[in-house]
Amino acid sequence: MHNDSVTVSRWQYWREMNRQLWRLGLIGVATLTLMRVLLWQLNAPPSLEVPGFEVLQAFWMGLRFDAKIMAVLLGPWLVVATALLPLPRVFLAGWRRLWLIWAIAIMALVNLLALINHFFFTFYQGPINSLIFGLFEDDTQAVLQTIWSDYPFLPLLIVLIGMTGTQIAMMRRGHRRARRRLGWRWATLLVAVSWVALIGLGRGTLGTFPLREMHMAVSSSAFVNDLVPSGPQALYLAWKERQVNQVGDDPQSGLARYGFSSPMAAAEVLGWSQADTPQAVLDHMVETTPERPAVKDKPPHVVLSLMESWGRHPLDFDDPEDNDLLGHLRPWLQEKADYFPHALSAENGTHPSLEGLLLDTPISPLTQSRYGYRQYSTSAVLPYERAGYHTVLLKSGSAQWRNIDDAFKRQGFDEVLGESAIRERFPEAKGGTWGPYDEWMFRYGEELLKEAEANDEKLLLVMLSVTNHPPYKIPDDYDPAPLDVSRLGDDLAISPEFGTSILETYQYANDNLGRFLDRLEADGLMDHTLFAATGDHNTRSLMQYPDAHDLFDQFGVPILMWMPPAYRNGGEAQVDDWTSHRDIFPTLWAHSLSGAQVPWMGRDLYTPQASPMALTFNHQDGGQGVMVSEAGAATSLTDPTYYRWSNDERELKDNTLAATASPSRALEDQAQRAQARMALEDWRIRREALQVDTPETD
Repeated sequence: MHNDSVTVSRWQYWREMNRQLWRLGLIGVATLTLMRVLLWQLNAPPSLEVPGFEVLQAFWMGLRFDAKIMAVLLGPWLVVATALLPLPRVFLAGWRRLWLIWAIAIMALVNLLALINHFFFTFYQGPINSLIFGLFEDDTQAVLQTIWSDYPFLPLLIVLIGMTGTQIAMMRRGHRRARRRLGWRWATLLVAVSWVALIGLGRGTLGTFPLREMHMAVSSSAFVNDLVPSGPQALYLAWKERQVNQVGDDPQSGLARYGFSSPMAAAEVLGWSQADTPQAVLDHMVETTPERPAVKDKPPHVVLSLMESWGRHPLDFDDPEDNDLLGHLRPWLQEKADYFPHALSAENGTHPSLEGLLLDTPISPLTQSRYGYRQYSTSAVLPYERAGYHTVLLKSGSAQWRNIDDAFKRQGFDEVLGESAIRERFPEAKGGTWGPYDEWMFRYGEELLKEAEANDEKLLLVMLSVTNHPPYKIPDDYDPAPLDVSRLGDDLAISPEFGTSILETYQYANDNLGRFLDRLEADGLMDHTLFAATGDHNTRSLMQYPDAHDLFDQFGVPILMWMPPAYRNGGEAQVDDWTSHRDIFPTLWAHSLSGAQVPWMGRDLYTPQASPMALTFNHQDGGQGVMVSEAGAATSLTDPTYYRWSNDERELKDNTLAATASPSRALEDQAQRAQARMALEDWRIRREALQVDTPETD
């Protein structure tokens, strides 16, 4: 009798845990579904037009993924509880007491990720992705200060505690009610049913193939597809994306992902003759710049300014009278210099774009890993170092941000200067969360150029601005030109007040860039200085990009170039071509270095090219690589999704991209060439990271 009583007590513990686990799972799924409804209601663009069944499909598929997440998080607890049944009651009793702690921790985590996903979606126009890991790789203190400044941290903490407490109370409700004893047959059946149900939910199905990311594509609308993953699922996918970008131990793993058996197979697609060994392929990946007599007579200075959040799309709403987004940059962008409006960023984050620009790497972060101690042949700076240039990387913020001080000195920079150097030079410099305001960086850049001029040096200067970044603050003494956020109309994704603050920093950064160029012109430096400016990524938060036809806005950045007449060599700016970050340094090399060896990367924007395309490392449609051209677009180049233009007009405002299952031959050919380029660039950077010395054995 005593043994039977003990057996019943064990089952009572197990049954109570089983009941609470299932109740908590349902509560978790209901919570994530409600957060999805909230996301839909608050972030759906007014112009969104999709069939109602696609939205319902997104919610149904999201519910299935939510159930999968909850089963994976809670299921193992029941597995252990079942394994403890044959043991003395004290083990199951102890496990039962720990259950409450686990339940609280799980729901706090699920709720936290759901809230983070909501605000991440608002800022990045999409669910959590690998950029979230920047919290730990970036200036963490500055990121936390920004979060504290821009988001209602304390109210959200109260909401988090309230949500979790309510969920746990609902889970425990009625847990003291007496329950009838079960015979061993019914007990066994209950265990079996619970296990089968948990396994089915954990796989997403009881069929042959489990629920996978491919099932998230329920619509042609990127916004509707982005509704499917909840916060926990989105974080899991971000982690998987992060792992794909790790170097690993196989230099050919990237080649295989793009569908090539060897570097020679990819080279064949590009039409490289006699590239029949890995070494021959590598030989093709080194180019020589043209002979330039003007460069030999007077080597020019070279300046590149990478502007924080300088997206192209806001420029569609620029008006010099009522919504001045350019300030002193206006004459340079509209008259003096060459503006390339069909340009895409290398990546969709500051550090990934910086690595894309300077190292042409599809794997990022590279310099923050143990592979950051290598020097890469793809460095855009090394050709200038070999040519005797003084090379400087100047940042408005900390020079230790993401370890760029140490990392990029290994890639050819003589100096990496940041906030401390600027404040030492200008003790009166004012600043914000991320460092001195941009005007002080530009003043320092001007002095570096003057010093190089006085010392008869040639200078390569790369600058990174920071002011146009959350929290969006301009100097107290800066008087902004007229701004009218209502000009954005339905494209505005945030409150008018928040939108105005973003436009103010956008204008401030542009205005000070223009003032910098004005001063260089007044100093007589512009006749022998090559200059380029671009944005690191789009302008965050301000506008939404819900559909695939917004590729050129979602990843669009201006490219502004000043090419002094003496160094043009008769070249005409191909401003109507599709281009990207990856074409900036090849253009600068071609007109500032004479007969110099440079890495194979992009093309010279002052030389016509047949079938030009913008090719970037961006992630879209579940994979890496975005290509846009006159023929259309292709995304996720490991398994391409194709898009066609809705009409033949070149004006982006009136032309959109639509998914197509029947791409033109021209688009297929360009996509295949883009795949080959991505594959070879991946192979090149992996083998150097892994220090593969015998390419014939790759």
